Amino acid sequence: MSQPVFTPVTEPEQIATLANLAETIWREYFPEFLEEGELEYLLEAMLSVEVLTKQIADEDYEYFFIDLDGKHIGFFGIIAHDEYLFLSKLYIVEPERGHGYGTQAFEFIKDCAQRYELDCIRLTCARNNKRSLDIYEHMGFRNIGEIDTDMGDGYQMNDFLLEWKFD
Repeated sequence: MSQPVFTPVTEPEQIATLANLAETIWREYFPEFLEEGELEYLLEAMLSVEVLTKQIADEDYEYFFIDLDGKHIGFFGIIAHDEYLFLSKLYIVEPERGHGYGTQAFEFIKDCAQRYELDCIRLTCARNNKRSLDIYEHMGFRNIGEIDTDMGDGYQMNDFLLEWKFD
């Protein structure tokens, strides 16, 4: 099995590619959780070129492609806070799920947390996304609360707040 490479996303062309990859993954994965209008709205609000560019340039987010044999098979985004590393996004294209690439990405993410001298990683996950919640639980995350976020235009994100700690 080939090993994935984690490529930083910094250039405008990379950000555009990331936004397209995100749209492809979201359109495949999220229709069972989101209505069509909601899917469109959230893609624009969370994963547009403009939003991603601002997060990288002004808000200290770091995005990485998950590359396998020269092809982008997924991506993740992180941001260091004072007491934890926030895993903002972690997505892999459907044909490559279940091969351990998410776990390998998470090992890299743990290395990032250690580089920032942080002892835990947090993320949010939709409360109705059982598949992802099961994966995160298997990786050692525990549920530490609920967060409801008004996304505007009548849409609300209803998430669990999950945390993983170094032993």
